[in-house]
Amino acid sequence: MRLFVISAALAGALALAACETTGGYGGGGSQLSRCGQNAVAGAVVGGLIGLATAPRGNRAENAAIGAAVGGLGTYAVCSWLQARDRANIERGYQQALAENRSVNSSWQSEEGENRSVYVNPPSASDRGPECRRVTATVQHPVHGRQELPPETYCRNAMGEWVPV
Repeated sequence: MRLFVISAALAGALALAACETTGGYGGGGSQLSRCGQNAVAGAVVGGLIGLATAPRGNRAENAAIGAAVGGLGTYAVCSWLQARDRANIERGYQQALAENRSVNSSWQSEEGENRSVYVNPPSASDRGPECRRVTATVQHPVHGRQELPPETYCRNAMGEWVPV
């Protein structure tokens, strides 16, 4: 049973990684277009938490369950964002970076639901003086408030902010 649980969790994490989307707004290099990679990261964190909090005899099972929950949860948050949502969020990031301030933006989704994003003011990044880190929160009518993964953008030779 233990081997089955571990194998299932590993297969699930690999399947999520294979579902990685490409493209997206502005070349698709942002975290929002990398649901598969985010899911793998969520699975790793979930697995570590499961391992750390497990009783001595159940560590492998708890790590596998934590990996499955972390990976699926992270993938779910990322995947419910449709292309229009990602484009609006990316515009919010770009505006916050260009104006060096917070941005609050609302739009109507493809399903007709009202959605909004609050982008925090950009902060310094450890990648250098021409790079900034942005964080944001999306308000979704079904999923509620969701924190998005932090993004790092750097200026390219043309002066544009591009995700790294």
